[in-house]
Amino acid sequence: MTVLDQFVAFAKDLPADRREPLDEVLGAIMATYSTEHAFSDAEAVELDRRVAEPKPEYSSPATIAELLGKRFKA
Repeated sequence: MTVLDQFVAFAKDLPADRREPLDEVLGAIMATYSTEHAFSDAEAVELDRRVAEPKPEYSSPATIAELLGKRFKA
């Protein structure tokens, strides 16, 4: 049984008055879900590669500020 199956079983056992907040939260999650900006397969592979990098290199706060036009706390 998946977590989703377990959740559905749990939700079905709730009294009707306790399901309303659940309906609101799930509705909000579904309303914000979009594949419009999903990563392509190639982008996902590149992200996985970068996250697995044993010694990652990061831009300095000054470089970020230069690119974005505002300062960030280091």
